[in-house]
Amino acid sequence: MSVDKDVYAVVLAGGSGTRFWPMSRESRPKQFLNIVGAASLFQDTLKRIKPKIAGANIFIVTNAVYRKQVGQQTAAYQIPKTNILLEPQGKNTAPAICWAAWKIHQINPDAVLAVFPSDHLILHQGNFLKVLEEALVLARREYLVTLGIVPTRPETGYGYLKIRKTTSRGRKVVKVEKFIEKPSLEKARQFVRQKRYLWNSGMFIWKSAVVLKEFERHLPEMCRVLRGRTALAQIRKIWPQLPNISIDYGILEKADNVAAVPAKDIGWSDVGSWEALADVLPKDKNRNYFKGDVISLDCAGSFVWGEKRLIAAVGLEDLIVIDTPEAVLVCKKDMSQRIREIVSALKKNQRTEI
Repeated sequence: MSVDKDVYAVVLAGGSGTRFWPMSRESRPKQFLNIVGAASLFQDTLKRIKPKIAGANIFIVTNAVYRKQVGQQTAAYQIPKTNILLEPQGKNTAPAICWAAWKIHQINPDAVLAVFPSDHLILHQGNFLKVLEEALVLARREYLVTLGIVPTRPETGYGYLKIRKTTSRGRKVVKVEKFIEKPSLEKARQFVRQKRYLWNSGMFIWKSAVVLKEFERHLPEMCRVLRGRTALAQIRKIWPQLPNISIDYGILEKADNVAAVPAKDIGWSDVGSWEALADVLPKDKNRNYFKGDVISLDCAGSFVWGEKRLIAAVGLEDLIVIDTPEAVLVCKKDMSQRIREIVSALKKNQRTEI
């Protein structure tokens, strides 16, 4: 596979990772942590796209408070400092993508953008690159392309894409009929049985000209405000007036040219919770995953993560235990999505452990 000079990456690295507390903190969010292997999820994202996208074509949108961490973790990837776009504050994905799209479009009007979250896990890079190639072909046919993950279980923590196979100009294409928010368990089971639904991965591919046209149509004020304003001083001034809105809600749910590439066997997880991480890591015969100095007796389906101290676990079943120097988390596995509520309570009480 060769590098394509017209393909650019937009890596979204501004999230706070509240569901990954207590390892993920405001000062060191999930994407910059070495959770799986020796590199961070952010660095793994850069490594994954390197065979197709040159360092000079990789743009990173992150919060200004993470400037130092991004600089340290991109040192080996030959990414120009001017490609690091610093948001004054988090405003969800639509403003971040619109800003990056305008900046790249000014450099290369023929650019094709591949948008990636920085905190996802993809275990099978070869299969991922094949899916990316397929998506690039569709994007050059002027579709807004989303990578949809073929569901392996009824998951209530992900959004879904309702799809329809059709033919356009003599070529097969999978059109996205509807974006569906996180469903109930009953609905999720129906979706898996019907095989007309994919998980929404949050990975997108499109031509800069095509997506900017959709911004002009559906978010015209945002598009107007960001057009041509790429200097950080300008961005600081106008950023507070931009709406906090996702690319899904602001653009994709309203556009009529959205296509999906079903991604199977890429080993994907959004690592959106401790339970999601537990699903993809190798486990022992009793479905346990232990990291660190752990001694266990009669435990099943549990996830125990220690950093320094000995952890002794007896009779645990489907529990998550995370031990860090600042805090210890004990949680039922199926309630790990609620950890963000703990973080909200810590903020409300002005605790330093956030």
